[in-house]
Amino acid sequence: MSYDRKDAKLRDDQEIHIPIVSSLNKIVKHIVETAAWLNVAVLLLILITVTLRYGFHRNQLLLDWPLVPMEELQWHFYSVPFMFGLAYVITTDSNIRIDLLRMHMSKKLKHIFEILGILLLLMPCVIILFDFSLDYTIYAITHHESSQSTMGLPHRWVVKSVIPLTMILIFLAASSKLIQEIILMCYQGKIISSKRGGMFHPQLIKIKKNK
Repeated sequence: MSYDRKDAKLRDDQEIHIPIVSSLNKIVKHIVETAAWLNVAVLLLILITVTLRYGFHRNQLLLDWPLVPMEELQWHFYSVPFMFGLAYVITTDSNIRIDLLRMHMSKKLKHIFEILGILLLLMPCVIILFDFSLDYTIYAITHHESSQSTMGLPHRWVVKSVIPLTMILIFLAASSKLIQEIILMCYQGKIISSKRGGMFHPQLIKIKKNK
């Protein structure tokens, strides 16, 4: 759970847990962490391609399959964890802010600043990009787009579909962040209990420290 620990006035062994926020973040993180395994495939493809090309001076694989599809596959596999990682940044609160302005704001104003930024900047941008990228993907499907290289990969829509899927993940992560900021603002100055409440009720929990 991401929040300003100093503003929350919490001890080092406690944090605020909001069930709905944790559930949404868990979904995003699970998808992104699964997609991150494609980085292993990218490394293997690079290793095989470089070895065949420069180690054995070969530009083709068995059955006269050129290396061009392998090189394109590297970029395709790389794009998925990279694009999905943008949603992961929001769930871990690693986004960049203008700290010079934010550091002089009151606690309530910081929450309002975050809420307005999500509602007026992030979400509209994500919706617009989703709309354009969806048309982009549908066009690739209906026109049977493939690589510009005669030896390249077909079905270009597969990699293009990563863009709208990324926008869905980012929207989900942004919604989680928005809910968190609204709840923290509403509970500002109130005593947060360690008892379980509803999905939107914040709970004070202890952090398990690794020994």
